Amino acid sequence: MSKLALLGGAPVRQTAIPWTNTMGEEEKAAVIKVMESGTLSAFLGRAGEGFLGGPKVKEIEYEFAEKFGVRHGISVNSATTALHTAIAACEIGPGDEVLVTPYTMAATATAILMNNAVPVFVDVCSETYNLNPNELEKWLTPRSKAIIVTNLFGLPANLPEIMRFAKKHGLYVIEDNAQSPGATINGRQAGTFGDLGIFSLNYHKVIHSGEGGIILTDNEKLAYRCQLIRNHGELIVDELNDSDTVVLGSNYRMTELHAVIGIEQLKKLDGFLKMRRKLADRLTSGLNKYGGLKGVTVPAGYEHSYYVYPIQFDKAVWGIKRATFAAAMKAEGFPLGEGYVKPLYLLKIFQHKKVYNQTQYPFSLIDNPVQDYHKGTCPVVENLHEERLLSADVCRVPYHEQDIDDFLAAVEKVWQSRQELHEYEKNSFSGS
Repeated sequence: MSKLALLGGAPVRQTAIPWTNTMGEEEKAAVIKVMESGTLSAFLGRAGEGFLGGPKVKEIEYEFAEKFGVRHGISVNSATTALHTAIAACEIGPGDEVLVTPYTMAATATAILMNNAVPVFVDVCSETYNLNPNELEKWLTPRSKAIIVTNLFGLPANLPEIMRFAKKHGLYVIEDNAQSPGATINGRQAGTFGDLGIFSLNYHKVIHSGEGGIILTDNEKLAYRCQLIRNHGELIVDELNDSDTVVLGSNYRMTELHAVIGIEQLKKLDGFLKMRRKLADRLTSGLNKYGGLKGVTVPAGYEHSYYVYPIQFDKAVWGIKRATFAAAMKAEGFPLGEGYVKPLYLLKIFQHKKVYNQTQYPFSLIDNPVQDYHKGTCPVVENLHEERLLSADVCRVPYHEQDIDDFLAAVEKVWQSRQELHEYEKNSFSGS
């Protein structure tokens, strides 16, 4: 018997709604104008005219800085290169450690390795999935140089507490705000609390230009270093006879085409967020009737961006495994993510401490390391990933309120069939 037949009748939805293009006529017209101008990029890897890019690159940097209330915006070609740029701008390097969440896209941590520093992973809060500031002291050493905090799924971390800790110990804070544009704490924008804030314009983010990233900062020195790192900075400081600055740059530059798309998308951010929040509120309200499904927790004073909608599943209440629930929801037309990413310290690159070749550099630079990346290092995140967390991608274009109602109808259908599913999984389903 199939899971579909076990639930009975036709599925609530035949197929999941695919990702939908959020581009409109505004983006098309802007791209055509740039194409017709012939200036697809105006960067030159040298001091002087062209070092800071073309008019659209400068415009998107200004618009992001203005929108989020900071002094400087620096565009790059991805949020991944933005992270590496930020780490290098803070002069983090060999022998340094960076405190970082283990529950984030791998680049948040591997960008640390790219500058030959070593990540030290800090467990998360079970309610928010974000780095737990109460865990920072445990992993602090004289080698600690910075904290990288990810504002996960659209919710800011406890940035006020993290900033207090960082100030006390003289640490930089880099916010990976790729998933949380427009999220706030007491009206202040996420991505503007730290020394540097990272925004993503990757194709599946709330707004996008295909690829791209933006770094925001109020610190003039850090902004200058970011501009250098983005565009072959070692040449620039030589041409400027800048003997005070040591930097190794690359080509992390954004094109005029990506910039002009990002400019138009930024204009639509508030509208996209209004829709996401409306759908998320409806979903939260509907999930409240199920004791074994815990929807989003938004702390007082916080505003969520709902990049995805996380749900905590309690198998003791449902009497079935998380994988069985997810499979049943998929059969109803609503696939769910089980967990998020593997806690990063469990990846092979950290388990084997092999980055470049057969040496263990840069890990070998650390005598008596505070952390060895063993299973159990961050028990909260491991429990969430392996047992509890589900993610739903339904609070976005082109979903509507009826789609949320259909999602909740699918949940109810699974709820009503949980006894049959329990019997079914005992006999034939091998999920975890």
